[in-house]
Parts: sequence; structure tokens; C-alpha cells
Amino acid sequence: MTKRGPWLGGFLFLASCLSLLSIIAMIRSLAMMTYLNIRFAHEVDPFSRAVSYYVFYGDGREEFATSVTILAAGTVLMLVGMWTVGIRFGGAATTLFGVWCTSLSLCAIFPTDNGKTITSTSGLIHQVAGASLFVSLPLAGVALAKRLAGDERWARTARVVRRMAMVTMGLAAAYLATRLPDLFPSLAVPGVLDGRGISGLVQRALFGLEMLMLMALSVRLLRVAVGTARERREPARVEAT
Repeated sequence: MTKRGPWLGGFLFLASCLSLLSIIAMIRSLAMMTYLNIRFAHEVDPFSRAVSYYVFYGDGREEFATSVTILAAGTVLMLVGMWTVGIRFGGAATTLFGVWCTSLSLCAIFPTDNGKTITSTSGLIHQVAGASLFVSLPLAGVALAKRLAGDERWARTARVVRRMAMVTMGLAAAYLATRLPDLFPSLAVPGVLDGRGISGLVQRALFGLEMLMLMALSVRLLRVAVGTARERREPARVEAT
């Protein structure tokens, strides 16, 4: 950042604006998803059914599509803001964040099938995209945390993001385990190990933790941008006095 000279103030202002927009987008997405959970609690069992099924009730399709699209946009805003303050993501993190945003967009465009089996192209695309987004973001978080660990301004956030990403990976594996009877109907799963009754709950916990991980990065971006701007003003104040 110091190499940008007189342009630094403008970059910091841009980063602050992008971080604020990102936070607003993520809060908006979370609020809309919470609305769906409450509004259609009787139609879609939050313990056993995925959030994808809200699209089949009332205004659920519009709300769901808007929620995930806004989340993808908020992620892009956050990444651009971090790049503006000098963070370089590397090939792995860039690719994985790209998969996350693309998968969110595909889930918004292509609804799943309203049944236990996938029979349409739209449903297949949705399922593949859904699986991709739950795996790509925690891996992106781990890759990004490695890049942030060497920067003292981001080191603490890097540790938090890495831990959240690890927990998210565990939840992703648990969610896959709960869906095994649906994915492989011929697979003999003992009743005590059949987790379909809580698959929806695990998915919501997984999705919520991923959103919190993104918000942690956005909030830290705002603090870094504002803090750096204040540090730049201090010498000017000292000289003026």
C-alpha cells in the first residue's frame, strides 16, 4: 500500500465502501434466508429438508434466488476490497472463491427437483453446484488464511478463518454422510446411522458458518481500511500542530 503514494487515500476509501457494501449484502442474504426458514417452517421441515426446497412454496423461489445471488455479490465485493488494500490471494484461493460464487449463481438459476430423486437437468446442475459450494468455500478459507497469516493486520483473522474453515469441512462431511441413503438408495444404512432426519439442520449450520466466515473477513477489511486511513492522518495532524 505504501507504494501507491498519493493514491493510497482513494484506495482506502474504496476498500471501506466495498467492505460496507459486502457486509450489508451478507446481512441482507442472511435475513432473507431466515425469513424463508420462518415463513415456510410448516412446508419445509428445517431438520430434514434442504433450503433448496423453499423454491416450491409461495415467494420462496424469488427470495431464495435473491438471497444466494446477493451472497455471491457480497463475496465479490469483499474480494475486490481486499485486493484494493494489497491482499493477493494466489491461484488456489482465487479459483476456489470463483467456484463458490459460480456455484451460488447456478443454485439460484437452476432449482432442484421436488422429490427424493433427481430427474431433470436443472436438478442435476443444482445438486452438483450445491455440493461444490459447500466444499469450495472452506478450502478457499484455508488457502486465504495461509496468505493472510504473514500480515500482522490480518494474522488474528487468519487464525479465526482457518478454524472456521476446518469446522465447516467437518460439517460438510457430516452433511454428505446424512445424504448417503438418498444419493445411493441401494446402500444399506442401519437405522441408527440414518441421518436424513437431521440433514437439513446440518446443512443450515454449514451454510450459516460459511456466511459468518465471509462476514469476519468483510468486518476485518473495514477495520484495516479505516485504521490505515487514521494512521495516515496522524502525521499530518502532528505537523499541523
